[in-house]
Amino acid sequence: MNFSISDLIYIILLLPVIFSLVSATNLLSRNVLHWLNRLTATCVAAALFLLVTSFDVNTPYGDEYLYLDALSVWMLLIIGTLYLAFAWTSKAYLDRDTNKRYGYLRRFGRLEGRFYALSHMFVWIMFVVVTVNNLGLMWVAIEATTLVSALLVAFKFTRTSLEATWKYVMVCTVGICLALLGTILVYYIQLTDIGPANPLNWLYLAQHVDSIDPAMAKFAFCFLFVGYGTKVGLAPMHAWLPDAHSEAPALTSGLLSGSLCICAIYVLIRNIIILLPSIGVDFISGLCLFFGLFTVAAAVPFVLVQRDVKRMLAYSSMENFGLMVAGLGLFVPVAAQAMLLHMFNHALVKYSLFYTAGTIMEEFGTKNMMRIHGMMTQTPRTALFWLLGIVGILGMPPIGVFFSKFYIIFGFFQSEHPWLGILMLFLLAGMLIGILYHVMRMFGGQSKRKKSAGELFGFVDSAVLAGLLLFSCVASAGLSEITVLNNLLTHAAQIVLGGVY
Repeated sequence: MNFSISDLIYIILLLPVIFSLVSATNLLSRNVLHWLNRLTATCVAAALFLLVTSFDVNTPYGDEYLYLDALSVWMLLIIGTLYLAFAWTSKAYLDRDTNKRYGYLRRFGRLEGRFYALSHMFVWIMFVVVTVNNLGLMWVAIEATTLVSALLVAFKFTRTSLEATWKYVMVCTVGICLALLGTILVYYIQLTDIGPANPLNWLYLAQHVDSIDPAMAKFAFCFLFVGYGTKVGLAPMHAWLPDAHSEAPALTSGLLSGSLCICAIYVLIRNIIILLPSIGVDFISGLCLFFGLFTVAAAVPFVLVQRDVKRMLAYSSMENFGLMVAGLGLFVPVAAQAMLLHMFNHALVKYSLFYTAGTIMEEFGTKNMMRIHGMMTQTPRTALFWLLGIVGILGMPPIGVFFSKFYIIFGFFQSEHPWLGILMLFLLAGMLIGILYHVMRMFGGQSKRKKSAGELFGFVDSAVLAGLLLFSCVASAGLSEITVLNNLLTHAAQIVLGGVY
């Protein structure tokens, strides 16, 4: 059966919504719900695979509301990969929470349907973010991700999770309001300089960028950068990120860190492409480099003094988002490609880490790293995945993060910012020392708990996490040999640079 590009897009967009509505009814048994969850994500992944392999990067797809080019497909690949991983690891995670003596699902029951409904709707909205052809609709979708993910952050309804949700909603709402103001200014620019036809249509604006007033464009970009930068988690607008990532269920934390924040970067990139010819490279580059480096610098001291295992990973996410934004600000081909590749690698490795961290918390009954010891002897399989994930996220070979980090740093020197590149290396070294200090303490010694839950990793979740790490390694190390991914990444980087290439 041959599917057109439009058929595949509608399959990807429809299936998560259908399953979300079905699971929200709570009419299905747990076993049926779990397998239908896996079937839905697998069908979406199959459609996405056909889309990636059949999509012509030189011929974007577009209609009145949807638009698909190499950058959109690259983002769909990241979100879809995490969606598939979520579906195949969620059963083991939820079953453990149901059987655990003090587990939330054991105490309340019948909440798997609600969790699946919110999670699939969350993924669907992220699919919408990267496929719509309108800057206004992109803003609406980003705001919708805040509302749905807030319910997931508060899912366990504890005091700390409600506090984290309140902070998440308040801070991100302020940021999104600033992004709305920036979007309104872009529309005002369109009305005054281009015309009222096709309001906020991205493709239409991209074809008329030479007519935009530079002063107003710069004014609009400042609001857009701060607004969407808040959603990314850039310092000093990052206050929501550690709390939300640490209090959300581990599955949700992986989606938040791996795909939601990069969706905000994606929307920011779409706006930069429109405004870049009028503003010029220097202004945008300066903001991206400053806030990128500042975000990494702000994360380092918090990691050094951290005790909560998931908050440590959240600050690690801040470091990587800062590195991505700095790579975007370099405006050289190698850095643009590395930034997009880093989105992919960070998403896969960080999902693996958050899932493993959630398992560690269940095995040892605490999230305090100072009370977790003896992982190598008590939970060797968990310790192996924890070590591989940590080695990967710190940028050590052979995991793919090594390659993307290396080329972003190389971009500093190629773009004639060697001192900023050296500063970034020192900051990354500080992050490495801080995380390794905590992790090595967890591996050795004797557990302070008289009895731990023991090894909780099963075959399916072990296979999924191993697949994520292997996919990151193979896709990065062998990128030049994988023609489909290489062409997709190259053309996506050309779109990001918006004609500077």
